[in-house]
Amino acid sequence: MLSPSPSVSSSIPLPVELQDAIRINWHLTLWCNYSCQYCPVLVFRQRSPQGQPQEHAFDHHTVAEWLEAIRRFPQRNIHLKITGGEPFLDRKNFRALLAGLAEMKHIRTGIDTNGYWDPAWYDGVDKSGIWLNVSYHPSQADFEEFFNRLLAIRNAGFAVTMVNYIVAPENMESFEAAFARLDREGFCVNASPMIQTGLYLSRKERTERELDMLVRYNTPLDLHYKLLLPRTRGRLCFYPAMTVNIRYDGWIRIGCMDHYQDLFTEGIPELSRTAVPCPQEQCDNCVDMYRALTDEPRHDKPVKLYTLEDYSQEFSDYRCAGRVDDPEVRRSAVAYWYEQVEARRQREEAAVLPVLRKAPVEQAPTDRVFGYVDAREGQFYIQAHSRDRVWVSGWAASGPNGTPLRELRLKIEGQELGSVRDFFPRPDVAEYFARADLLHSGWQALVYLPTLRPGNYELIVEATDREGLQGTLPPWRVEIVA
Repeated sequence: MLSPSPSVSSSIPLPVELQDAIRINWHLTLWCNYSCQYCPVLVFRQRSPQGQPQEHAFDHHTVAEWLEAIRRFPQRNIHLKITGGEPFLDRKNFRALLAGLAEMKHIRTGIDTNGYWDPAWYDGVDKSGIWLNVSYHPSQADFEEFFNRLLAIRNAGFAVTMVNYIVAPENMESFEAAFARLDREGFCVNASPMIQTGLYLSRKERTERELDMLVRYNTPLDLHYKLLLPRTRGRLCFYPAMTVNIRYDGWIRIGCMDHYQDLFTEGIPELSRTAVPCPQEQCDNCVDMYRALTDEPRHDKPVKLYTLEDYSQEFSDYRCAGRVDDPEVRRSAVAYWYEQVEARRQREEAAVLPVLRKAPVEQAPTDRVFGYVDAREGQFYIQAHSRDRVWVSGWAASGPNGTPLRELRLKIEGQELGSVRDFFPRPDVAEYFARADLLHSGWQALVYLPTLRPGNYELIVEATDREGLQGTLPPWRVEIVA
């Protein structure tokens, strides 16, 4: 059991109305039929013909076993949140799961989905205890097709609590028209700040236009945590007192604590039921997490399990207040967040400014673009399956023009995997070459591999500096396994 020191937090017990309640977050799968560049999910394979366990709950335990495990939770008020990947991909097993959960009337089930699926497959399933958070991804689905599916899902009896729209660079142009259609149809639309991941792992900036969208369609509390990432370590929080997280393989942990145990062999961990000092440097930034902090002045409502229904209501109340539609108020808010984000970026960069050696270890070339791909865990190649998503990182610089570069293009077999335009400080590079202008040479990205037969290939990284000088980094071996 992970419990706090009584002297630290036993004086702040979980409210009485929540003593018999629990939030279960179940990461059911890493399968997905989409390949969004701003998504943090790493693996997108589906069930293999060999039948070995993969990143899906039903590859590790049967539906009946999962239902029995959930039935063993003793609380009478259970909020079950199912996420992926895309939970609806495995139609047969997921339908059976929803039918089984519907029989447990003390459970309300929320599901994150991209809405690509046919709701007719779930005819006959009791949907009264199900709500959906449906995400629209313009790069993956035509809006008309998405909109018609969304209407069909709602008409089939599913409650669509929110439509989520990620404010990523490639999604900006289509937002206003999509919002207008969805809003007229009565859907609650939330514009979510993009997590810095995928091709945007190194991105620190937020444009004024991006911030304007977020100010209009997100709450100040969420912007504070998602844009500024304030330190939370040691702050008392109820999240671990009322939450467990379950992985697709059956491992379970309390809230955001570090210890996992096997739900099927070791059982359900005991919750402390008192506020717990935050164990992380920064909150993981889920909306239900930082609202459980006991000392958060921006959130003055009573603590609760905090479902997406609660967030939808809170967001709607914020929008209905109307102040964000006042142009002067919006301009002031955008200016505030721009200054805060920029100040945070500058603080981070100041913390990593290199102390240069008096004599360089090696002379940097002055006539070309140069750099290297990083080895990961001592492995000087990438091993993956066809169509996997892989993490690639390294550094690149321009001899005559310094850093940052204009962009990198990652290719394999002539197919472009993505382009990187965001760079971060690599003090080791600047120190090694004794050149402060090479500081912003770091790059990293999650990229999708194309369909490739088993064998060895070369990852090619083409670099262009801000003056147009081009070069290619030494190729990196990619081994595709069956």
